[in-house]
Amino acid sequence: MLNKYTNKISRGLKFLKYAYDGYRWQIIVITILGFIGGLTGGLGIGMLIPLFSFVAGEGNTYIPNTFQHFLKGFFAFFHLGLSLPLILVLMVVLFVIKAAVSVLVDYISEKVSAQYLKNISSSLFNKTLMADWPFLINQKVGHLDRIISGDASCAASILRTSSNMMLQITSLITYTFIAFKISAPIALLSLIFGGLILLLFKPFFYKLRQLSMELGNTTKDVSHHINESLIGIKTLKAFGAEKAVASKSYSYFEILRKIQLRTLFLSGVKGTLFEPASLIFISILFAYSYKIPGFDVASFAVIVYLIQKMFSFIQGIQSKLDNLNSAFPRLKSMLIYQTKLEEHQEKYSGDQPFEFKDALTAQGVSFSYPGTEFNVLDNISFSVKKGEMIGIIGPSGAGKTTLVDILLRLFKPQNGSIKIDGADISSIILDDWRRNIGYVSQDVFLLNDTVEGNIRLYDSSVSQADVEQAAKMANIYTFIQELPDKFETSVGERGVKLSGGQRQRISLARVLAKKPAILILDEATSALDNESEAMIQKAINDLKGKITVLVIAHRLSTVMNSDKLIVLNKGNIVETGTPDELIQRPDSYLYKSYHAVKS
Repeated sequence: MLNKYTNKISRGLKFLKYAYDGYRWQIIVITILGFIGGLTGGLGIGMLIPLFSFVAGEGNTYIPNTFQHFLKGFFAFFHLGLSLPLILVLMVVLFVIKAAVSVLVDYISEKVSAQYLKNISSSLFNKTLMADWPFLINQKVGHLDRIISGDASCAASILRTSSNMMLQITSLITYTFIAFKISAPIALLSLIFGGLILLLFKPFFYKLRQLSMELGNTTKDVSHHINESLIGIKTLKAFGAEKAVASKSYSYFEILRKIQLRTLFLSGVKGTLFEPASLIFISILFAYSYKIPGFDVASFAVIVYLIQKMFSFIQGIQSKLDNLNSAFPRLKSMLIYQTKLEEHQEKYSGDQPFEFKDALTAQGVSFSYPGTEFNVLDNISFSVKKGEMIGIIGPSGAGKTTLVDILLRLFKPQNGSIKIDGADISSIILDDWRRNIGYVSQDVFLLNDTVEGNIRLYDSSVSQADVEQAAKMANIYTFIQELPDKFETSVGERGVKLSGGQRQRISLARVLAKKPAILILDEATSALDNESEAMIQKAINDLKGKITVLVIAHRLSTVMNSDKLIVLNKGNIVETGTPDELIQRPDSYLYKSYHAVKS
């Protein structure tokens, strides 16, 4: 049993060391200050014995106890006589020092906690952004939000709570030492009683920890549900699903209510039981000590005060343990996520600069998603010359978007390679590669910012002239000039103030502003009306010959002006050729699709 608890404590300490190793010196300083604060406070209380004895003895200072000898030695060192004013001054000074140390410890712990929260939150968010795509696509947005904000805050509170608990532990140790000097039996009994109380409350600790885990998991589910619902609020309203969504959220909130109620009840029971138990113990001590010959009221009054403070510290430590117990599962959750992030950081491979003079080629590319045996792409080979516009078409599930993800270097093919001018794209510096690859998807991502802010997208190197030129190339400049604040007009949350076509053209302008060498359009016109599609199509056609363009589309009108079409089906290239060639072949996918639309 002892080994079990020893191993458990050892694991816990290693866990805490891993979490807070960078703050060990601050913790050491807090511990030292805690001992100083506890010692000065204990000595200050100890001064009550000679103070009471001095008053009761009407100036007779001969009272044999530890503090009497301490006072005589202290005042003799400064060549001062023992007097009531000096005792009072020393006691006040000791308590002032204790108060100052307590304030300093609180300040340091708050400062360290705030610094830790800033550092860990920034680190987690940065590592999440830098994680590889296969890891990110399996995460839930709400869970990430709660880990980065909620769990990180809990981790910071552990550091703050631990610092405060350290102060109480050091105070308990020094007060206990002084109590032993006054009466070892009473001090020993007090410690045993305090230990029994903590042991008695052990089931409460275990239950509170379980409830904390439930609370953390449910909070993450709630956060995910809220984020998911707000992202799709328009669809939910269109389907009249608001009440069903609200009902599901109500069930989550009901679970949270029950957990919080049980937590408060268990915490309240402990607090309620502690005070009467300590009073009963002190009463028993008084009854026992009063019958002992030579009973000293002054010493007993001080030791009772010390015991009361010791119990207060024990209760405070127990309360801090409750907080740590509740926060520990969330710290564990955060550290597990942090470990996973570190294991799945995107590999920034490549040491060659981007250069594109001739052609982009795919050679025998095959890919399957982790955990599956089915090839989404199977032995894909094609070539795109610089300045060409290539259309990639095919039925849903053919592997078009997966091919795009590989071109963006979000995935790596299991077999084969993609090369640019004969060099494998994995040899190109990743940041350099992505700066030269423009990507526009069907799902437009806009910030709740101005039009200009969305075109720049955090890139301070994009000049005002670049913004305006990109807007003209994307066929959106005239519309922007008609807005109330032109480029400074806010687009609203996810661009809600704009139409689908306008959002898409701003997204295209954003890509063009960084002047990419290769532009990839992934179903960029599939959700647009004919007029909006025509405007996007004009913008794309104007780019022909200036930028290498790969257009993935279901709408045939989007790719009919391509230099070449590649038809994918079940992960294989089944047809290639110009639009004019394929439209003449009755057995081609383009011919069948075109006439199916016409009919």
